[in-house]
Formats: sequence, C-alpha cells, structure tokens
Amino acid sequence: MKRRRHACQQTSLSGLFFLLCLCAPPAVVAQKAGVPALPLDSLMRNVAAETDSARKITAMNDFAAALEDALRQDATMNRSFDSIPHLGILTSKDKKVRIITWNLPLTPARHKYYGIVQYRTNNGIQTTVLQDVKETLATRPESTVLAQGQWFGALYYDILQHKAGKQSRYTLLGYDFHTDITHRKLLESVTFDDTGSPVFGVPLFDNGQWKAGRVLLEYSATSPFYLRYLPHKKMIVYQRMQLEQVAPGQPPAGVPTDIFDGLVLKNGYWLLQKDIPLTANDF
Repeated sequence: MKRRRHACQQTSLSGLFFLLCLCAPPAVVAQKAGVPALPLDSLMRNVAAETDSARKITAMNDFAAALEDALRQDATMNRSFDSIPHLGILTSKDKKVRIITWNLPLTPARHKYYGIVQYRTNNGIQTTVLQDVKETLATRPESTVLAQGQWFGALYYDILQHKAGKQSRYTLLGYDFHTDITHRKLLESVTFDDTGSPVFGVPLFDNGQWKAGRVLLEYSATSPFYLRYLPHKKMIVYQRMQLEQVAPGQPPAGVPTDIFDGLVLKNGYWLLQKDIPLTANDF
C-alpha cells in the first residue's frame, strides 16, 4: 500500500529532522539553460550547510523546485529518490496517487512543510505542488476544504484507499510538530477533481454528531501517541486522551491513556467506535 514511510512514527520522532548522511549515488535533475544541473542530494546538502534561517529556506526552496522538475519528468511515477533521506513517499494501493512530504526544522517550535502530489489520469500524470496554509485559515480546520494546491501542512506516514460509488477516496495519516509544547497527529481526506488536482478535507469522518474532513489529535510533545490503521481489524485506532498540566504557565494538554477508540469504514465514511478492545497481538 505504501511506497515509503518516514523514518519513525512514534518513539523516535527526532528521526524526522534532517540528519543528512548522504552517501548513496546522486539523483541528478535536469539541466536548465545555461545553468549546470545539481544532484538532488547536493541541493539537500546545501540546506544542511546553511545556518541562517532565511538562507536555509531559500536553499530548501531550490531543492523543492528541482524535485518538482524531476517528478514532472518521471512518466512512470516509480522513481524512488532513495538517495534523499527523510522524504516521506507514499503510493496508494491503486497506484494512482503518490504523495511526497518533508519538513524543514527551523526551531523546535517552527517547521516549514513541503509537499508534492501526483495523480495518474487517463491523460497522464498531474503534478501539484502544495502550499501550507494552516497558519492563515479563517475557519475551523476540521471543516475547511482546501483545493488549488492549498494544504494543511503535515508529514504523512500512511495512505488508505476505498471506493465510494465510482469515486476513489483516500485517507491520510500524518504528523505535525505544531509547537514545542504540543504535537499533533491528523487524519485527512483527499479526493481529486476532474483535472487531477487534489482536494483536501472533503467530509469523510463521522463521530455521530457531525462530519469532518480533517481530524486533529493534539497531545503533549513529551508523550508518544498512537494513531495507526490495523489491517487485520480494518480499523483506524488511536489512544483516547485526558487533559493534564504538562508545562508551567501553559494550558493543559492531551496526554494519551490506555483506552483506544477507532474508526471503521461504513457506506464510504469512517465512523467513530469507542472503547476498542486491543491486545499486544494487535500492534
């Protein structure tokens, strides 16, 4: 179901930072007129070498543009980019969707997110560069539909696919560093319009009272939090949280408990199920 996951999901989240140990053969991007081509891994080394935040962002933007160019030249949607560490590369079960996400840590409380989505249509592959707009949303993120490349920036580590009539729908499981006090895991729906562009946040999750297109689960940054799809149960499961004071002078934050809730797919929607009995064999 998945092409490649981020290095870690739970207990070693620092592995998502750019620890650039690049020794694999380089992936070379196309040469532009009058400008020598740089391998993608060389561009990423430029990011690691910068100490100034503004120059680091510029260097990462150069890498993102080169990666976009390389993806647009890949007619098979199969190129792995194995020489570039910490790119989260996911491919859907039907092989129609590939999503690549990565982050640029600037401070523990400030991360810049990047994403590119590819969708296979009858006319070829549509490539969309994503722009993180979560800091500027005027409405509740759970009910905000984002299109035309707008995106609630996150690092995705799983993609699920199901059919709703003739339409394929996709569910993304992701991670957001958020702040130095709390992190977030999220569930997000994505569909595709007639042009092959992604639409994020179409209502897909039903808690019995209202439907949402995005579920945000915020928890203490010092507490591992479990959110995963269990194939043998055909269910998304996650830990229930309780509010506790985790930092002086800060509002209470969610701390995971040993109680699990879940989501099961029914009639095209993920329906909330409480108090899921799980054993060590389920993980």
